[in-house]
Amino acid sequence: MIGSRVSCQQREVSEFTVCHVENLSMTFPVESGYREILQSGVISIKKLFSFFLFFRFLLCGVVCVALLAGCVSNKGGGATALLQRDITFKRIAVTPFQAVASGDPAVQIARCPVSGTTFRACGFSGNPEKKLEEQFLSGLNPSGGYTVIPPQEVLGVYRRVSTNSLGETPLDILKKVGKEIGADGIIAGHLFCYRERKGFDYSAEKPASVAFCVHLIRTQDGVSVWKGVFDKTQSSLMENILDILPFIRGGGKWMTAEELSRDGMREILKDFPDMRGTDK
Repeated sequence: MIGSRVSCQQREVSEFTVCHVENLSMTFPVESGYREILQSGVISIKKLFSFFLFFRFLLCGVVCVALLAGCVSNKGGGATALLQRDITFKRIAVTPFQAVASGDPAVQIARCPVSGTTFRACGFSGNPEKKLEEQFLSGLNPSGGYTVIPPQEVLGVYRRVSTNSLGETPLDILKKVGKEIGADGIIAGHLFCYRERKGFDYSAEKPASVAFCVHLIRTQDGVSVWKGVFDKTQSSLMENILDILPFIRGGGKWMTAEELSRDGMREILKDFPDMRGTDK
């Protein structure tokens, strides 16, 4: 009925006015008493069609934003940086991940021992850094490119070197540990915030929040050749449409801190150096 034209004429043999609605080849008589109803119906259909076009435009916009979210998901809460690309490590030692608390609870800021970068800090109980460590190890995929020396084999050496190296920087200690254990690369992970959600899967009073960083350090000179950073508090789709992919991955619900950290670890490990086929 879009674009329809209503025309009326007085018949000589009738006291009624007869109207015609023309739409393509359609023509049919309508008595004048219903002319206003017909015209309002045409207007209503036009409005409905306009609303349908607007809805299609809005839907396309949401899809585009979702695709954009997939491209910039790292900016939403996780970020990785490959500082050097000519990495040819054959043995990588993983030190036990550590929790770093704020020096001043009122400030809620903690500093990374390796890079000196500041992160927001939040209190947490238990040992969530161990969960983070497990997530990192399970996410690695050496595929024959390098050998991973697990934390349980590094712990004893790390404790002894730390005890005998009072006053030295954390980076110097990591270099010593790596050289003693025979690794040309060493991993150091630090957890700053691990706040559990308050509420339920589909109704959270306070969302989960996680912040951590992971460094791959070259034992020879102590240079950080790769780092992965994740700092995120889950937000609702109403607050941030770019959170649509994490919501989909989380089953459309509010994540727990463990689920959020696992999602973050998965993101940063996408850019972990691939050292397959290299010779050292």
